[in-house]
Order: sequence, then C-alpha cells, then structure tokens
Amino acid sequence: MIRFNHPLQMLKVAEGELELLPNFPNPFVEMTLLRFNLPSPAQVVLRIFNADGAEINQKLASFEEGENHVVLQRNDLREPGIYEYQFETAGVASPRRKLVMF
Repeated sequence: MIRFNHPLQMLKVAEGELELLPNFPNPFVEMTLLRFNLPSPAQVVLRIFNADGAEINQKLASFEEGENHVVLQRNDLREPGIYEYQFETAGVASPRRKLVMF
C-alpha cells in the first residue's frame, strides 16, 4: 500500500469533517482508489464530473470512521479524459479534485 503523508497533498473541508487524500494512481488506465478520512461513520456520495462540469456518475455508500476508499473503474467513466470528483456527506461537499484516465 502506498501512502502519501505530505501535508500539501491533503484537502480538509473543515476540522472534524471529511478529509480528501490523494487518489492513486492518477493518471490511471483501469482503476484508481479515491481515498478519504471520515471523523465518524457516515453515508458518502461520490460525484464524477466531465470536463464540461456535467455530472456523469454518482455512487452512494456507507463508510466507517477513519481512512476509506472508493474504487473507480474505467467503465465508471465514459471515455478517456480529464474528470473531477467530489465527495459529499451530511450536506457538506468537498472541493473538487481532478483525475485523468488514459
């Protein structure tokens, strides 16, 4: 397992809220792990946006406190390109992050 612990690679929404960690690999061909930390168990919505900003996919799941991940497969996206993703929990949305699929 590869971990990135450099503080500049993490995005915090607010203290005690959802924390985004770097996805790996990025860019990717077949799959990537979208990693995040939760301060407590929660339902999380993952939204994927294309380069035009249109939402093209959404996943909803329940996760435990601590580090979690969502596996994003090639077939979750329509075609190779640049995408953005965003997590949402309890009405709080994370900043969008970019990912690239070849």
